[in-house]
Amino acid sequence: MDDSKRKSRQSRFIKGTTVEKPPNQDGVGLWAILWHPMSTMLVCFPLAMLAHHLEWGELSIFWLNFTALVPLAKILGDITEELAAGLKNDMLAGLLNATFGNAVEVVIMVQTLRAGLIDVVKATLLGSVLSNLLLVLGCSFFFGGIISKRTVRTTEAPRSNMSCRGQKTVMGNRGMKMLAAGSEGNVNGKKEIMEMAGEKVQHYSVLSAMVNTSMLLLACLSLSLVTVFHNEAPDKEAHEAMHSVLLPVSRICSIIIMVAYVAYVFFQLVTHREAMADCEEADDDEAEEPTLTIQTAVGSMMLVTVCIAYASEMLIGSLEVVVEQTSLGSHFIGIILLPIVGNACEHASAIRFAIQDKPGLAIGIAVGSSTQISMFVVPFAVLMGWWLGQPMDLNFGSLNTTVVDISVVVVLSVVVDGSANWLQGYLLISAYFVISILYWHLPDKVN
Repeated sequence: MDDSKRKSRQSRFIKGTTVEKPPNQDGVGLWAILWHPMSTMLVCFPLAMLAHHLEWGELSIFWLNFTALVPLAKILGDITEELAAGLKNDMLAGLLNATFGNAVEVVIMVQTLRAGLIDVVKATLLGSVLSNLLLVLGCSFFFGGIISKRTVRTTEAPRSNMSCRGQKTVMGNRGMKMLAAGSEGNVNGKKEIMEMAGEKVQHYSVLSAMVNTSMLLLACLSLSLVTVFHNEAPDKEAHEAMHSVLLPVSRICSIIIMVAYVAYVFFQLVTHREAMADCEEADDDEAEEPTLTIQTAVGSMMLVTVCIAYASEMLIGSLEVVVEQTSLGSHFIGIILLPIVGNACEHASAIRFAIQDKPGLAIGIAVGSSTQISMFVVPFAVLMGWWLGQPMDLNFGSLNTTVVDISVVVVLSVVVDGSANWLQGYLLISAYFVISILYWHLPDKVN
């Protein structure tokens, strides 16, 4: 897309990334954002407040707030995209979305740090990375590898492949047969066509995927080296000396990592913007007006953020009792359950784009969000702990560090060739469930 066309449209980005989102066809205003099946779970928020004030029990408080945070996270992500669309500045919009894309994880992290639950903070951040890398990306590759969903204008004949720079879809002869029953819909002059593919391989830009995985490897390097550094002491006296310098080392490394993340954002938005733009749709040059004014978007973001902060504070306050009264361990809650809150929207969006034969967007959501958490949110947690007087460091434990290192290597081996199929997705999902079983049986005192 040339500069004149780029300036004529508003910027809208995928939550948690700097990947441009296709035009919004869902409606206008706050009503369009709230009018979603997931919004029905918002009823759990006032119920959670009642449970807290009327003392219905910690289990009720935990699960009500857990359920309420899912639609709140979706609404915050949608409002952030609308604010980005209204800024009329690609660079500022991308920076805003990349910064606030994982706002729910940041709010939960701050509330957990204030409660002094350092292990839960580490588990939640680690779980967010693993959930995006293995479960979200795995489901995207799996469903994108067996289903295709295309939107075509009713005045045009359906095309077998989407015309897109750096992306194409290859199918076998069986894959191009239509499942006509219930597979077509006509909305606003456009038709949605569902296809099943027996032999389908999706292709995407390797550069974007490799840059993100390289950043993840850098984050893994910092976590691994700090963990090994802490465990290198030969005796108890040396171990205590190592522990005394662990916080300063972690804080210095966190600053270095955050600067590297700033360089990564600059790389995406400025110096290699065209190269990192994986796909531009055919109708992407049409001007897209934001559905919310900037004032409405900012006010709505502040209100939703306050609600998220209050809900997460109630959830964290009930966490210890939940661990004591149920078979759920703190590791399983932090690494498996809590990341569901912040990743539910990414999960749905990534699968939707993969089914629409846009694997580059799905990777931008899954791997890009993991990059943001590991390169920005984790070091930010260390610095926030420094400000709050909490001993938050980069020593995530030998087991946790090993799990995330191997997971990043597995994802790297999957995305390195620029192609995706359903088997690769199934393998990533299997890896996530293996890790889930591991943390389900892990005692709370082990990390």
